[in-house]
Amino acid sequence: MAAAFVREFIAQSAFHSPHGPRLVDQVATVLSRLAPLGWGSLFEQHGLDLTAVDLAKELTKPLTGVDRSAPGFEDFAAEGYRAIEPGNPALSLLYHALASPRVTYFRQRDHLHRLTGFPTLADLETVENFVYGINPPSVEDLRARASGAHLAIVVFAFEYRAAVGTIHRRHADMVYSRTGVARVGTEAAKYLDDARGFLPFFEAEGRKTRVLPCRYGAYVAALVAGEKKSHGPLRFIESGGASNATSGQTRSDAGPWAPPHALDADEPGDGQRRFWVPIHKLFSGNECIQGRSIQVRLAAAHRNEKIRRAHLRFLSNGHNGGWAEPDISNPPFVFQDQIAELSSDVGWLLSPVVHQRYTEPAVYGGRPLTYTVPKSPDGDGPWRAYSSSLNLLPLPSGARAAPEYVHARHVIKSDGSEIDLNDDPHLIETLRAGNYQARHYVDHTGDGWIDAECSDLALDLPRRIPAYSIVACPDFFPLVDQTSLMQWTDQSVLPSLLRTVWDAPGSGLPQSLSDQRYAANLQLTGANFDPSDDTMTAIVGSLGSGTGALTKLLPVDRPRASMLPDSAAGVFAPGWDVSYDRTSESDPEDTGKSLAPGVTFLTNYGLGSPFMEDSKLCAALSAFWPAAAPDITRTFAPSRSYATATPLTDEIIGLGRKDPWDGVRGPKLRKREGKVEYPALAYADYVQTALKSGFDISEIGKTTAEEYVARTLTMALVYRALGVEASADKLKWSVLSFRPADTNDADFEDAQAATGRILSTRHSYRYEVFDHADRGTPDPKDFKKVLVNFGAIVLLFADPTLVLMRDNDGTWTASEVRR
Repeated sequence: MAAAFVREFIAQSAFHSPHGPRLVDQVATVLSRLAPLGWGSLFEQHGLDLTAVDLAKELTKPLTGVDRSAPGFEDFAAEGYRAIEPGNPALSLLYHALASPRVTYFRQRDHLHRLTGFPTLADLETVENFVYGINPPSVEDLRARASGAHLAIVVFAFEYRAAVGTIHRRHADMVYSRTGVARVGTEAAKYLDDARGFLPFFEAEGRKTRVLPCRYGAYVAALVAGEKKSHGPLRFIESGGASNATSGQTRSDAGPWAPPHALDADEPGDGQRRFWVPIHKLFSGNECIQGRSIQVRLAAAHRNEKIRRAHLRFLSNGHNGGWAEPDISNPPFVFQDQIAELSSDVGWLLSPVVHQRYTEPAVYGGRPLTYTVPKSPDGDGPWRAYSSSLNLLPLPSGARAAPEYVHARHVIKSDGSEIDLNDDPHLIETLRAGNYQARHYVDHTGDGWIDAECSDLALDLPRRIPAYSIVACPDFFPLVDQTSLMQWTDQSVLPSLLRTVWDAPGSGLPQSLSDQRYAANLQLTGANFDPSDDTMTAIVGSLGSGTGALTKLLPVDRPRASMLPDSAAGVFAPGWDVSYDRTSESDPEDTGKSLAPGVTFLTNYGLGSPFMEDSKLCAALSAFWPAAAPDITRTFAPSRSYATATPLTDEIIGLGRKDPWDGVRGPKLRKREGKVEYPALAYADYVQTALKSGFDISEIGKTTAEEYVARTLTMALVYRALGVEASADKLKWSVLSFRPADTNDADFEDAQAATGRILSTRHSYRYEVFDHADRGTPDPKDFKKVLVNFGAIVLLFADPTLVLMRDNDGTWTASEVRR
């Protein structure tokens, strides 16, 4: 039995002592600090006096001069007319101004001035609690609001969003999920107060990344059916919808990355599902619940058991990997420490523990921790050598009970010396033969839960529902969220291009984690997640939200990373954020006559060990199947199954002035020989890159959702201009060069002059693609290189509607797709 979780509940010590300052006094302190930073003038514009003697009265009076034309207030709820609307942050002008990332300027005498300071997270927590505490409800009030629905104390990850990101897309509002996604990094988090959030960039060094924390809170919540026009969830799944069903393909016809056949099902709609929806936020003190003085505490517990799971997989299939119980129940086979910590200094903020590198060599008993690499069977088996990784195949049900890939390239000899198989020309043969000691590596990702305790309400609300907490790998596209991509897919993509854009076998269309309808990790002893609770990752609004008038939906100028599941990859996506396992079939009545099917649940331990093993292989097989991941397909020799979908620029993959973002330089044209030189996929080791702190997100991380979409769309248009209709036809072409078009480029000017067509200057790109006669052979002078024979090299310029292509005889032609 693995080590038990230890939970340490943490109270919000910075706030709400029954004998401490009243909330209104705390709010006054916040506003007195902000007033001279421009906020006094900003609120004066709306008829609000921050210096009023009776601040509570001032904040709750009706405002007759709310100016919704002021910068950042265009999406403030039309129904809001007070600075503080009891129990409703979205209708509270004060809270909206402080929490919205769109409020960064104020208008004075017809001139815009930038605010010179912004609220801290602690400030937002104070004002937020005041919204809920200025007129606190009784427990009976909450029961009445729920209209008979079951109530519980539920933990949510949450954030205040501009209207474009809310459930209803009508006005700025809170959004909530019972799953939060924090991300690991090599530097401490930095709160960007003007953005009201976090980003992973470390200003002084692109090869370092900041951890991304996730904010949690405890709420009284009601269990209700989904309602599309009210509390949601986001991207409502209609009855009979297939947004999280698979294509019906099995592993044999779709390759090892296809969705497992066992997950095929006719899914009920969200109107038939039940969701926990917040009613009232809980916080410590005597101003939260009428007539009560309560204390609210949260606890966090996380687990990483990738190495343990790998050895259990070995043992269950008759292979002695070198370790068994009781060793595999000890760290680092499984560990709970040094993953993430919960702080109460600025509200309940879960922050991953900072580590110098994304991965570290595993050590056990003071010695390198190794495993005996199994021989890869000639036919079907539980594992195989894939590229240069040990690939642990899923169970027949599709479940991933162990890491999909395990690093196997660093050999530890009996004398303690180390051999790097990346320098071995016979790497693949050595891996297939197995029977050597490969070093394990640990990463500090994991999953777990956030629990709440409020003994003062235990009699009234005895049920407590924890949140599912994922501590995931870095997001190399922090400005690209899955929701934006899915909205574009649903509403904007030309139907004729859908198959051209996403044609990876079994992939379906883009899907975020918030669209998944699976239980949380049922192996987390102590979390007590319910196998029938399949709405853990859904994003919802508060009870009764979504009925207001439509305001203006405007973009957010100051970006921030979201820690909610709509910005995380779904389970059928690249191995980026979460994987899945499945319980065994069972006889619920123990009669031996009938079997209930197993339950699919989300996990961390099905991802690569360490996570870079999964990341490289998934990114090498094109980006959009179906999540935003770096598409490094064109960095390597042509694939048998996957073509470039969303190309990275020449500059990012090391073909310009800078080193490649991932340490792997892209293709090089050897024109005289009629060949293109590629790095060999097997020798591109992301674990080595991580050990050398070689990932650089300073440029790739700046990619916006708009830019990502433009690259995806123009790539599809380029394929169409080349005559591509079916998936197999895309594989005939490889991208040699891709970069933004230069309006001073002579070819660019020639293309427009010859065709009489004008390309957009905002999103136009220069493509060089070539058709290849083969998939490459090893370079006889360098086994880490692959040489591919090429035929014609075609130059194209493309924007989101038009492609200009130069034929072999130098003639320019225009191509476009309208439907």
